[in-house]
Amino acid sequence: MKRKPIPKKIREQVYQKYNGHCAYCGCVLAYKDMQVDHVISVYGNNGSNDIENLMPTCRMCNFYKSTYSLDDFRKNLETLHERLQKLFIYRLVLKYGLITEHKDKVVFYFEKEKENER
Repeated sequence: MKRKPIPKKIREQVYQKYNGHCAYCGCVLAYKDMQVDHVISVYGNNGSNDIENLMPTCRMCNFYKSTYSLDDFRKNLETLHERLQKLFIYRLVLKYGLITEHKDKVVFYFEKEKENER
């Protein structure tokens, strides 16, 4: 089943939701580089194409979120360091202090923006 493309007018509204930023990581997006994520996935979760269910995203966030719910996406991000620790090269750069781990809770950009609106 082929999905219908999101109309340009809707894409532009999605882009403006967070003033040209990825709704998840907050990076600045060029319009041409924006991908549109369905918060509630169309596949398997009956998500809609309503503007409330669409978020502007960068390629990396959209790819990694995939069809996950926001809670599952957040949990996967928060446990990435555990999976990375299995890699020798990660443990080595950690040992030499070339990187540091921050085991913080993930707060998405759009959540920070909502807080700032209050």
